[in-house]
Amino acid sequence: MGKVTITVKCDHCSRTIDEPSNIPEVERKPCPSCGSLARRYEVSIQDKITLHDKLGMKARHQAQRKPFLESTFRADLHWKSGKWMKLERIIDRAKNWYKEVVTDPRTGEVVHRCEEPLSDHKGHGSAKHGKVKKQAN
Repeated sequence: MGKVTITVKCDHCSRTIDEPSNIPEVERKPCPSCGSLARRYEVSIQDKITLHDKLGMKARHQAQRKPFLESTFRADLHWKSGKWMKLERIIDRAKNWYKEVVTDPRTGEVVHRCEEPLSDHKGHGSAKHGKVKKQAN
């Protein structure tokens, strides 16, 4: 959890009171402005979240199921380093081309690059543990 701040204020006149938030009511001193013993506690919680983006597209011909072009640009958690990296991947079936570039966004260093004919891109991702096709007799 992030930073938690509790401010004690007089419930009658809203003046900030310099006293602990857990002090029992019988031990409170009257508000210096109005004399009230009623208190209001304002709790502020601050934390940080990180968002990551993803942009992708698929282009298909009307009669075909498989896209002839796929591309994705996204933040990707690099499993070896545990850092968020920029991933650019293009699968162009029409031109038989595969491109994947992983870049460290802080340094601009290219961590991984693969550019090759799509027909040569085997044994990666979902193709790594593919089923063996049975041959017809």
